[in-house]
Amino acid sequence: MIGTFIKSVAKGLGIAIMSLFLMSVGSCEKTPVDLSLTLTRTEVSSAGGSIFVQVAASGDWTLETVFSGSEQWATLNKTSGTGSVNNVILTFEANRTEEDRTVTVILRSGGENDSGTLLQVCEASETADDPVEDPDWPGLKSDAPRAWMELPAMTVESGCAWVFHEMTVDGKQMRNYSIYYDAENLCPRWVAYPLNKSLHGSGRNDQWGIYDPKIPQRYQVDLSRSWGSGYDRGHMIPVADRGTSAAKRMTYYPTNITAQASRMNQGIWADLENKVRSWADNSGDTLYVLIGCVPGTRTVNKNGMEVNVPEAYYKALLRYDHSSSIGPYLGIAFYIENEDVSGSYADYAMTIDALEEKIGMDLFPNIPDNYVTAAEASINSWWGL
Repeated sequence: MIGTFIKSVAKGLGIAIMSLFLMSVGSCEKTPVDLSLTLTRTEVSSAGGSIFVQVAASGDWTLETVFSGSEQWATLNKTSGTGSVNNVILTFEANRTEEDRTVTVILRSGGENDSGTLLQVCEASETADDPVEDPDWPGLKSDAPRAWMELPAMTVESGCAWVFHEMTVDGKQMRNYSIYYDAENLCPRWVAYPLNKSLHGSGRNDQWGIYDPKIPQRYQVDLSRSWGSGYDRGHMIPVADRGTSAAKRMTYYPTNITAQASRMNQGIWADLENKVRSWADNSGDTLYVLIGCVPGTRTVNKNGMEVNVPEAYYKALLRYDHSSSIGPYLGIAFYIENEDVSGSYADYAMTIDALEEKIGMDLFPNIPDNYVTAAEASINSWWGL
């Protein structure tokens, strides 16, 4: 009886001790955290640019960057937040070194972490990023595609080439603007660029008569003198949208110039250009600008070359402000005939969706769908129209 009782007590104590042990182990387990980090691209060319960092988290989180070398060549526009977001931007400089390099973005939340690594190749190791020549247009070469926010969906047509130009701002090299140039019509189809108050200036520094070094000179017109015939040498990216002398000079390339109706260029279009710079000054982060023209049936003769006169111009704007209470992205667009129009640019405002339908192009495809869809469907009161 006594032996049985002792065994029974020991068994009971053993179960109690085991239960306490299991409870203590259970109390040390962490509550699972729904956490992940995704880079929209994991490898980029040597050119400078930016990509999105997508964060999935259920609570507060932080981000940090770890580089493969001592140089810190990439920055995040935000390093902390709460909940899931898709609008964190990782901006990186051009890789002018002789080695590939990496940056790892680390996401931390609730004692857990996740990470993603971006590889940026150096110029020496690039092969697929070499310019591609048009077989039917000798010397006409397109730069390798990029995923910059301001670019529309990229298509390749015979006789057209996409190139970009770089500038130096505060000692850093960055993109100035991109062009989709139509060598047959001798005019740019569209020009795209980022704009904020630190990038633009004012005034002009008339430097006509220079040529775009990325397009063969035989596919460009000499613009040292005006068109005549009631047309201005109309800039796509305006001179005043760039602040440094070197960056302004590039805006005088013939690949950035069209035959624009004088009254339209000096009136309603100039007013819209001034307004765009004002919007850029108040956009928070960046205003992404896309300016295009629709080739027409008229031409103007310039030194024996028939240059297409566009039938209309359009401008699409996407405002990005990561801290805005009304949403990070807002969009607006304009479509104006290339003739002596009058009135206000506000009369020609439309949604980006409406412009896409009108010109048959997909604009801003590099912006996350869950943000750009709303921005393209309506015109927010922020624009003040």
